[in-house]
Amino acid sequence: MTIASSRRLAILEAATRLFEHYGHGKTTIADVAREAQIGVGTVYLEFESKEAIVQELSRSTHVAVLEAMRAATEHSDDHAARLAAVLHARTSSFVDLGKKGQHACELVHCKAEGVRSAHKRFGEEERRLLATLVKEGQDAGVFAAGAPTSIAALIQRAFASLSPPWIFGCDEDPVRASNDLCQLLLHGLLGSSPAGNAARAQSAAAKSRPTSAPTRKTTRRSR
Repeated sequence: MTIASSRRLAILEAATRLFEHYGHGKTTIADVAREAQIGVGTVYLEFESKEAIVQELSRSTHVAVLEAMRAATEHSDDHAARLAAVLHARTSSFVDLGKKGQHACELVHCKAEGVRSAHKRFGEEERRLLATLVKEGQDAGVFAAGAPTSIAALIQRAFASLSPPWIFGCDEDPVRASNDLCQLLLHGLLGSSPAGNAARAQSAAAKSRPTSAPTRKTTRRSR
């Protein structure tokens, strides 16, 4: 690691600690420099402003959530289980973020331009990931037909309530709420899938098939 990259990392680590505890709104460049044990001018050698630090930390925080979601796709070959694992990883990542400090979630949701920009990119990447999983499930005949990108957008909208800052205001366990919501979504995706339709058609055909008439026994009358 070069001196410049080591210095940049020290600045980001110091800023992370301060932002999570005090919030970036109440943290100054001087605070970051003091926490990193370097001069204020040295901070400006790496970042032109505090907003640039906020944007970089927000980007890396969002990337960490996406990496956790992508890693979850490797846990199962079952399409429904893979999608459920990805959404569980998403919720768990945000819950873990909230445990890092009172203001930690501000790095993924606040009015700061850098955070909003990073969150927008996160949403686009997340939608592509979800659309890919939906498309793979459709190709396998497991998920219902429909535009994968549109379905992915609906999943994102459904899980918006389990994103910062709203996830921390849940009256129930966010992970349990995530699991319940995921089961509801999967019920819809699986309910009208080609495989499900085939099974229902087979069942309907079996029910409509006429049953053979019972054999009538005849007794021979003796004379």
